[in-house]
Amino acid sequence: MATDTAERGPYHILLVEDNPGDVELTREIIEESEHDASVVVVGDGEPAMMYLRQEGEYARADRPDLILLDLNLPMKDGLEVLKEMAADESLSTIPVMILTGTEAEESLLESYNIPVSRFSRKPIELSRFNDVVSWLDNPAAHRPIVAPPPPPPAPESKKKWWWPF
Repeated sequence: MATDTAERGPYHILLVEDNPGDVELTREIIEESEHDASVVVVGDGEPAMMYLRQEGEYARADRPDLILLDLNLPMKDGLEVLKEMAADESLSTIPVMILTGTEAEESLLESYNIPVSRFSRKPIELSRFNDVVSWLDNPAAHRPIVAPPPPPPAPESKKKWWWPF
């Protein structure tokens, strides 16, 4: 249960997780945390993007303060969600904590240069969750987790420069 130590709240959390057991464990951790938080759960990346874009049944959805995102989702996986968020200026600064289930997933995240501070093994531990929520109060933390794709390279000049010496 949330306590009076929360600096602000309630925090609005979007949990993107398809496993009911992991959803329940994550909810329990959040309830035990020192922060006042409300949780909305969606089971896949497609409804997560609809929620974030306030489309369809999510037209009146609140912008989350934090997204807890499973990587391994049935239709649209977590990496696809991250890429879409990175490409959308209005979504790219929403803080994301990626929830992984395996070392292979952690290696994949590292290959994308995603900092270790941005992912956690499932289920997230209470102390880790408290750290992440405290981190939300730091405006510098609200940076894109995955950089948008770089622009295409400019065409090379046809004129070649060379030095005679």
